Amino acid sequence: MIGRMNTSSERTRGVFGRFRRDPGGAAAVEFALIALPFFFLLMAMIETALATTAGVMLNNAVGSAARQVFIGAVQKSDMDAAGFRTMICDDISMLMSCERLSLDMRTYPAGTPIPNSVGLKDGSVDDARFCFDPGRQDTITVIRAYYEWPWATSMLNQMEEDTNGNLILGAMAAFMNEPFGGVASSKTTC
Repeated sequence: MIGRMNTSSERTRGVFGRFRRDPGGAAAVEFALIALPFFFLLMAMIETALATTAGVMLNNAVGSAARQVFIGAVQKSDMDAAGFRTMICDDISMLMSCERLSLDMRTYPAGTPIPNSVGLKDGSVDDARFCFDPGRQDTITVIRAYYEWPWATSMLNQMEEDTNGNLILGAMAAFMNEPFGGVASSKTTC
């Protein structure tokens, strides 16, 4: 019996040839090609939605705390900076850690420009000059809160290189305190 011996290259060609002709695995190959970009985009969308939700939560927490300052409840209870921080942290604790929160509350004379940006030092919020002053009645009070949201998705992390890969979420409330009497906080740090 005279026959042709199959060499290893012919066997390999035969296996790949059958694979190429068989359309049954095409979907698996196509999915493998698009799976990585698809899951990356999916994770980036989920993380962006979480960061947006965290920003809304921070804004709502600052607004709620601002109402307490506005009506004089903080001043009348002689609340200190730690108590005020706890008030805001209680509202954001579902998504955010209080350690990454920086707060600044101070009063400004009428007509004075109010800063709406934050300085950075070594990629983090520079809160060295932040202080706590809820003000007296009829004073303009500004509350600024900044939160350093850590990106988990590597591409989003690299986009925020001046902030150590963190997104800086900010919330601000500016208002004139109501005439609630001559009460002032004794715990002012400004």
